[in-house]
Amino acid sequence: MRKRRFGDRYDGYRIRKGDPTNVIIPYLMKERSDAQVFFDTELDITKVEALIRQKRKEGMDIGILDYMISGLVRALSQYPRVNRFVAGRRLYARNELLISMAVKKNLDIDTPETIVKFKFNPEDTINDISANIREVIAQNKGADSSNNMDGFVKIVNHLPRFLYSAAANFVTWLDFHGIMPKYINRISPFHTSMFLTNMGSLGSDPVYHHIYNWGTTSVFVAMGRKRKVTITDNDGNVIEKKMLKIRFTGDERIADGFYLSKFPKYLNYLFLNPELLDAPPEQVFEDDQI
Repeated sequence: MRKRRFGDRYDGYRIRKGDPTNVIIPYLMKERSDAQVFFDTELDITKVEALIRQKRKEGMDIGILDYMISGLVRALSQYPRVNRFVAGRRLYARNELLISMAVKKNLDIDTPETIVKFKFNPEDTINDISANIREVIAQNKGADSSNNMDGFVKIVNHLPRFLYSAAANFVTWLDFHGIMPKYINRISPFHTSMFLTNMGSLGSDPVYHHIYNWGTTSVFVAMGRKRKVTITDNDGNVIEKKMLKIRFTGDERIADGFYLSKFPKYLNYLFLNPELLDAPPEQVFEDDQI
């Protein structure tokens, strides 16, 4: 954490050294829905699957979701400009590393979802992240469980429609100016580095999910189901691989396309070398345009 300066928010540092277009673009594309870009990649998870089998034999409860979140956390530690957001027509570097995702309390159609938000450190290993994930999900599983966000929503749902609308507009205005109560920011799953959905757990392919205008989420990640593919290598041998399609929706105002394209490429590299996630990164990079 660095010292806050005039113009910073409690949840982010003002980008002061970036491209001059960073100042102009938020006035031309005022909402995240105006600035959405869509891209995808296909991850080779053959080595990850083998490592998961090995770790499970050793008694570890670990799966593909752990590696996906660990890969995103590690990639954010190396490409920090992806962990930015636009608020109040200005660009900020987020001062925390957060990932939100929806969790089904029970696997049936009548049980509601809840949304959880994980906080990670950029130095976290796969073991750190896996333990964090399981602890948070365990607290939010079960039809009778409730988190702070669930409780807050239940309270405001009792408001008359005109008060509900007025309250939402007022909180949005506060967030625009960076003075929204910290409590709301902390419990809100929409004030996060990334929002992740695991559609593969439902046996589905990933979608290009919209990013939300409310909040500060700049990237939405959807992961799909695993599939086997048969390819021919450079020596003419036919080999079978396990693949996983990932689709991203991002706010193009946070960084240029060249920089953003580096993020999924690095994620691919991590899945081809998953043992790297067993140790902390050699170096954690800070946003160099603060």
